[in-house]
Formats: sequence, C-alpha cells, structure tokens
Amino acid sequence: NVELREAQYRASFTPAVSLAVARSLVAAKVRNSRTMIRRNWRGEERERELVLNTLRRIADKARNARDTDTLLGLEGEAAAVYFRAFSELLRASTSDGGDGADGTAALPAFSFDRRNRRPPTDPVNALLSFAYAMLTRTFTVTLSATGFDVYRGFYHRPRYGRPALALDLMEPFRPIVADSTVLQAINNGEVKPDDFLHGGAGTRRQQAIHVLVHTEAG
Repeated sequence: NVELREAQYRASFTPAVSLAVARSLVAAKVRNSRTMIRRNWRGEERERELVLNTLRRIADKARNARDTDTLLGLEGEAAAVYFRAFSELLRASTSDGGDGADGTAALPAFSFDRRNRRPPTDPVNALLSFAYAMLTRTFTVTLSATGFDVYRGFYHRPRYGRPALALDLMEPFRPIVADSTVLQAINNGEVKPDDFLHGGAGTRRQQAIHVLVHTEAG
C-alpha cells in the first residue's frame, strides 16, 4: 500500500508529528509500568505508593516533553524507578522447601537487582530479554503484513536492520504483555532457577520458547 507508506514517511519526517506520537507511546509505557506495580506489588505499602506517585509524575511530564532528548531522559528515569522496584513483584520463597508466608508451597527463589542485557546475566533478565524479542517479532510481522515500513519509526532512531516502528509500538506493551508473562511464569512456578544455563557472562533458559509461549497462550 504505497499511499499508506507515503503517509507514514510524511508523518515520520515531520518533527511535530513524530514528537506527538513519541510522547503518547512513552507516557503509555510509564502508565502501564505503574499498572504492573499496582497489581503485583508484594512489598511495603509505603514504598509502593512512593513508586506509583513517581511514575505518575514522569508520565505527566512525558505527555508535555519539549523534545525527543527530554523524552528519552524521562523514559530512562521511569525505567530506573520501575526496575529498581521489580524485585518486589516476584513471589517470595523459602529455601528449605517449606510453606511460604501465605500458606502455599514455597517456590525456589529468584533474585533481581537491575535490568541488564546483551547478554543478560541472570535468569530474570534472560526471561525479560526473550519476552521482549518475541514481542518485537510479533510487531514486526504484524506491521509488515499491514503494509507499514517497519524500519521507519517515530521515536526510535533509524539504523540499519533495526525495526524502528516495531520498537516504537511495542513500548506500551512491554510491561503488560512481556513483563506480565515473565512474572506469571516465575510466580506460578512454571520456571525455576535451576532451569537456566550460565555460560561466560550470560544466562539462557533451557526450552524458554516452549515455556513462555505456553504461558502467554494460557
């Protein structure tokens, strides 16, 4: 559909339009991160409210960011706040195989200190990276089938081989689709720490595709 692509190119090369789209995507991502915190928090209530209020403030600023550089800074700030609190979304467990605090059977412990990648160095980051890769693939295939040029986006800078539009549109769905699936797989005991292989500086999950796709379908 050449007319669709022409319209996409015109919009993407118009700074005001690109900024408006980028603002909406980043603000939605931050709001959805806040939703994940609100729904899955397992820590202290006072700390939860502090995280929620901070993310709300950042989302409000993102809607009025004056340029892309400011927006990138706000997105980075929100990610730091969100992933600093991410460990509080993981189900606590005991190491002796006894019952957990809520009376249910305890699950093996997962730890999460910070977001890292290329390569991920722990099981939780390995799952997050895999889920984001699957989400990118889904948007790349869908946008291409719809007729968009997946390599020309509004927020992510164009680079050889980078599906910028797919990366743009997946941003709001990272928390509520990818992160949610990872949390479900961990907190329900569908993956365990000893399911992972550690080699060099990275970590990968054995049969991760089967587990996460099954979890998401369920």
